[in-house]
Amino acid sequence: MKGLSFPHVRFSIPRWLLPALLLGFLGAPAAAKPVKLRDLADTVATNPILTKFAAMIQASGLGTFLSSRGPFTLFAPTDSAFAKLPPGVLETLLRPENKIRLQDILLFHVVNGKGLTAKDLLLVKTILSCQGNPLVFKTTRTGAQFVLKAKIVHADIRCQNGILNEIDTVLMPPETALPPIAAPPPPPPAVVTNAPPANPETSTNAASADTNAASVIPVAPIAAPEASPH
Repeated sequence: MKGLSFPHVRFSIPRWLLPALLLGFLGAPAAAKPVKLRDLADTVATNPILTKFAAMIQASGLGTFLSSRGPFTLFAPTDSAFAKLPPGVLETLLRPENKIRLQDILLFHVVNGKGLTAKDLLLVKTILSCQGNPLVFKTTRTGAQFVLKAKIVHADIRCQNGILNEIDTVLMPPETALPPIAAPPPPPPAVVTNAPPANPETSTNAASADTNAASVIPVAPIAAPEASPH
């Protein structure tokens, strides 16, 4: 029996099937590796609009805490938020003698044990901060979200150990819950010497007077003449 032949039959491949066939021959591209998330402290440190809050973290010594496992929710004031403070407040807080007060203020921006997204905050009315005083939340009819008087301007920044939310106002706990502001250390006393200052003019004149004075030649005393005998 002779083999069957179909000289007039042509096979065509649909265009929509070509990508699948090419993937089969060439292999699927390797999946992109997920971007490794930074922890909260590193995320703040590398954010160009959180430089002043990063300085607070560094001066307070709480960087290790914000790099720990968590999870945390951190409300980080932007640099423009610090412009609302009275002049000199941040500089005063960054002084070593006010470190405890600085720590309390920073911890008022942190919630421990929860990574709260914007969706979660819709259901939250109040929650305790790490400082010990509560944070109160509200959402306006337009969808803007606030923590106390601070508006959340950028929410849901995911970090390795929690959620970062940028806010437009620095949060301050009640003044009665904070240690008092320490006075700056007194300046070092000026060095005082008992010797009177030298007067260069007097010294020069004295030297000139000594130079021009005639030298004194000692003269032996002359004995009185003896009386002649009578």
